[in-house]
Formats: sequence, C-alpha cells, structure tokens
Amino acid sequence: MSLKIGDIVHARVSGHELSVKKKLGEGTQGIAYLVEGPDGQEVVKWYFRSQGTSSQREAIENLVNRGRPRGKGGERFVWPKDIVTSTADTASFGYLMPLINTSRFVELNAIQAKRHPQPNIPELCKISYHIADSFHDLHLAGYCYRDISLGNLLFDPRSGEVLICDNDNVGIDRHSESAILGTPEFMAPEVIRNEKSPSTTTDLHSLAVLLFNLWMWHHPFHGTKEYQIRSWDIPAKTKIYGTEPVFVFDPEDNSNRLPNEPGYITAFKRWKICPPSLKKAFTTSFTRGLREPGSRVTEGNWKRIFASLHDNRLKCRDCGAINLWSDGIHVLECWHCETEISVPMRIVVNNGNGKMPLLVDEGRKLLARHVNPADDHQPDAVVGEIVRNPKDPSVLGLKNHTERPWIVAFGDDVQKEVPPGRSAPLNATMKLNLGAGASVTIES
Repeated sequence: MSLKIGDIVHARVSGHELSVKKKLGEGTQGIAYLVEGPDGQEVVKWYFRSQGTSSQREAIENLVNRGRPRGKGGERFVWPKDIVTSTADTASFGYLMPLINTSRFVELNAIQAKRHPQPNIPELCKISYHIADSFHDLHLAGYCYRDISLGNLLFDPRSGEVLICDNDNVGIDRHSESAILGTPEFMAPEVIRNEKSPSTTTDLHSLAVLLFNLWMWHHPFHGTKEYQIRSWDIPAKTKIYGTEPVFVFDPEDNSNRLPNEPGYITAFKRWKICPPSLKKAFTTSFTRGLREPGSRVTEGNWKRIFASLHDNRLKCRDCGAINLWSDGIHVLECWHCETEISVPMRIVVNNGNGKMPLLVDEGRKLLARHVNPADDHQPDAVVGEIVRNPKDPSVLGLKNHTERPWIVAFGDDVQKEVPPGRSAPLNATMKLNLGAGASVTIES
C-alpha cells in the first residue's frame, strides 16, 4: 500500500507525527515521500509490502540504533534516522532520512547530460577522495555497503562535497544477510558467480568501478565483448561482469579493447590524459584484483592517490589548463594544448606513513594531513606555505604557519630555528624537522 498526500505517519524513536506532503520518486523497493514534522521537511522511504520484510525492518532498526560511522566520512552518508509506521497500514513500514538539496547535489548522469556543469579537475579529485574516505570510515565501523553504484552517489560539482544515499542495504560485514546483492554493473565477479556474499572485500571492487566511471565516464568492462552482444539480458551481464570480465585497458589481454565507435571515444580520450598513478591503480583493480580479491586497491590507497593528485596540480602557463602530476614524472605534457610543462623540484614530507611529495610552486600549502595523515581533526589546516623571499624573489622558502618553531639543518649540519611566521630557504641539502616525527627534504 502506498501513502496518500495528507496521511500522518509516526516516527518510532522520536515519537513525532509526520505529515505526507508529496511523492518524490519510486524505486524497486519502495516510494520516497516528502514529509513535514517538528524538525521541518524530511524524507520517508516507504517499502512495498513485498520488500518490507521482518528481516528488512530488523536491519533498518539496527542501523538506526547503531548510528552512522564516525568521522568526516560518516557524515556523508544520508543515514536512516527512524523507523516510520502508519495506523492506516500496519503491515507496511518505512524509514526517515534527511532531505537532500538536489539543486546542489547531483548524479553523474546529470553532468553527462549537460544539465549541470562538470567538476573541474581539483574538484574531481576532492569528490573521489571523499568517496574513498567515506567507505573507509564505513568499513572501519564494521559495515559493508553491498550496493555501491552511481545511483547512490550525489556530489556538488563546484565544491567537491559528496553525499551517499540509499543506505538501507548496509549491513554488518560478514554477519547480517541482505536480499540485495548489489547492482550488476558494480558487483564483484565472485558475487555475480554466486561464490561469495557481499562484504567489505567485494565493496572494494564496486568502489573501483564507481571511481572509474567518475573519471572515464565509462564502465571498465564495456569493450568489444559488450559491443558484440545484441541482447543485454541476465546471461549477458553475467558473462561481462562475472564469468568473463576483461579490463578494456588490460595491458596483456587485448580481447576487450574499446571498439572504434562514437560511444567509446570519450573513454579513450579520458584514459589518454589520466595520470599514471591513477592508471596503475585502475589496472591493478581490474586485472589482478579480479583474480585475487585480497589484492584490490584499498580505500586508504585511493585516498593517498587522490590527495596527492589534488595537491600536486600544475597550471599550464600557455593555456591555463590544470594538469595533474604523479611521482616519477619529470616532464608533463598539457592535456589541453600539449605544451611541455617543466616539473619543478619538490619538497618531500617524511611522516610515519611514508613519503608525501609536494611540487615547489609559489603559494603551495603544506597541510596538517601531509604531516600527520592519521589526524583527521583539521586535515586541511595550513602548516606551511611556499613563498618568495621579498629581498630576493629568486629564492623560495617554506613559511612556518604553526605556533611552534621548526628546526632546519643544511649540509653543514648546523641547526637553526625557524620561528612561527618566518621561512626556511629551500635548499637541496636542507632537512627541516617539523616535529611529531615529521621532516621535510628536497628532491629534484
């Protein structure tokens, strides 16, 4: 039974009465309604009777009681707030969730249809980082998502902020059951083949497919094999995604290359300008990761890749296009005008989690997350900044924006103090101690 405009539904935990205002949309599991109550306008997903089983209700109650994951990543999930019932239909139920500002947060298909502007490259890095960060926090909380897909992702193309919706199929990893195995295009091959149930490990495959779609506007297995299929039915999907998945850019298997057809040109062009570090991660995900689920790229590795790409962008001096640098590249060709861009020297932040290279460019910021990646209290707080010496503009330095002095030593090992507000000149022999086990050196 569906709800009618003007119906009153009841929130179990808060005890609030909510008035149904209008129907927002309909999916395979139920209908979404705009409701209004003491907390203003919110949304109720009301299950069809065939979908609103006792096990589904128990799962939603568990999500409501346990709450969403902690951290910044957890805040991006549009989490179930309450169980909702109706005296007019005691056999059905729904759940309450926040109302999303759909004029700001959009799906990728709205971008592709040119109803909204594309995110620029820095924002695309942010969107990707936030997605990986959210699933990292979800998995740390002991949950698996089970149904990662483009339809569950909304983002602001201007700011890079992300929302993840339709969280009613989230469950406890390897413990709770679900009637939903996922969306076929995003399901791990072993789930398609009925060899494994959804888990955090299968989520990693779905996450990689989602990120590939964001960057390439294409599916990683849609190549010649998919092009030759004339009936896109369940057996066809089982073949492409489950029994015979082949990455379209597999360096060793040419059987599923992109056809020379208009519908595949965008993916080819976007892959051509994709940064090497990202190409490597996608290739690992869709070659070795298909055969060895334990080798899939983790959320933490995705975060490091996108953070480094975002923080090491370079502007072409000829056309102004933003280019992304990956470690190991000494000459960069502008993706837009093909002008050769010289790669400057870089400072390398040595912290407990490895090395973080940052290109030396006036105005480049050294952030808290570069110094201590594990501290997410204020990850984007500015710790230092690359500035020019006002007396000698040819000399660049790293300015101390903290409240504590740094210690710098050059080739002679003589240590000097760099007080807050002052700069340490960048020198090939320098070693700058930032405190908390972090230091900075120079590479060219």
